[in-house]
Amino acid sequence: MAYCLLDTNILLYLANSAAAEHKAANDTLTRMLQAGDQLAIAPQVLFEFWSVATRPLSANGLGWSGPKTRAAIEGFRGRFTVLAEPPKEIDLWRDLVAKYDLKGKRVHDAHLLATMKANGVARLLTFNVGDFPADPAITILAPVAA
Repeated sequence: MAYCLLDTNILLYLANSAAAEHKAANDTLTRMLQAGDQLAIAPQVLFEFWSVATRPLSANGLGWSGPKTRAAIEGFRGRFTVLAEPPKEIDLWRDLVAKYDLKGKRVHDAHLLATMKANGVARLLTFNVGDFPADPAITILAPVAA
């Protein structure tokens, strides 16, 4: 099976068993792995995970310590393929930002799509389907609980 990139929110809900979305994230990944899918993460996803996991609960974070967050990230790195960020990714990102006229925070989502394109990954799993431009080369998937 082909690779599927996991968005940051997938990892956050997978790691946070108290989240309402935890079951959907866990069930979907379990089904995908059983079907033979290869799951991948981008370096950017790990950076974003650290940012949210270590942010205080009062600021919409998980309030985790650095060591707990590092352990979670190492677990993800052992479980999922970490994609490379080849030099051509910058040009792909620039082209996506210009093509879809993206501004502000949306340029980070274009960075994930550029990472995917640079690595030949055509599927993305995310709870935020609407955050990504409708690019014909990318299939955006939403998790579904069993």
